[in-house]
Amino acid sequence: MKQIGGSAAMEGVMMKAPEAWALAVRLPSGEIHVERHDEPSLYTKYPWTKLPLIRGIVALIDALSVSYRALSRSAMLAGEEEEELSGWALYLTMIVSSLVGIGLFIVMPAAISRLFINAAEQPVLYNALAGLIKASLLVGYLAFIGRFPDVKRYFMYHGSEHKSIAAYEKGLELTVENVRAQPKYHPRCGTTFIAFVIVTSIVVYSFLPRPDVYWWLLLGRVALLPLVSAIAFELLRFSSSHNDPVSKVLRWLGYQFQMLTVREPDDEMIEVAIASTKAAIAAGWDPEESMVA
Repeated sequence: MKQIGGSAAMEGVMMKAPEAWALAVRLPSGEIHVERHDEPSLYTKYPWTKLPLIRGIVALIDALSVSYRALSRSAMLAGEEEEELSGWALYLTMIVSSLVGIGLFIVMPAAISRLFINAAEQPVLYNALAGLIKASLLVGYLAFIGRFPDVKRYFMYHGSEHKSIAAYEKGLELTVENVRAQPKYHPRCGTTFIAFVIVTSIVVYSFLPRPDVYWWLLLGRVALLPLVSAIAFELLRFSSSHNDPVSKVLRWLGYQFQMLTVREPDDEMIEVAIASTKAAIAAGWDPEESMVA
């Protein structure tokens, strides 16, 4: 069985298999547009990308690249945007978004924490406060945007993605009934990954050398972000496939964060997720028919 992942899109779902990714979008007409892109993941091209820690960084780059393209494509198909972002415009958007995220969730919490705690004297307490500020900003932001109708629908499609993957991983036939019965939370969710990044950063940044130098206190956190992300990915990978007490606690933590980004989908959304899943794994999908009723 292929391991698949995915993400929500505008009125749709993107699913990614090792050798391809697929996008299904509910059009304004009510039909479901389905497209499959043969694009092997970096794992299948380069064996060295499967090494521990390296695989986390590679997986993140791979996932973000496909998710941004699928989101842009779905926005155009759903009628939300007149033109699909592509090429330099898409990657410039990715870079700007990443820089804003780094500034908001890494640099700002570090700067605020420094106003209350001396990082050189109490590094663990300092980074714990910075982690708490990050978590508070994230929770507040997600809770705020989750009140908008379009975002609520996006989160519902997120739930349909999780349910479809769960049904596929259990070997069930991909029907609306089977998919609807699955849990809406998934242990490999990207929201859980973000929660693990926050937890990991508290530990890793506590060992940052020369915390008394302010510019390095901020720049060093950015420089260590790939390492933090790689360790967080390993935690995600381990906790999703084990049932020991530590893994259960980690999954519980992830599910608490997923409460902010996952909603129960309706049957029409589940149909979209099923269509995307089938196209990604090339099961029962006819490339000559890009529309399904």
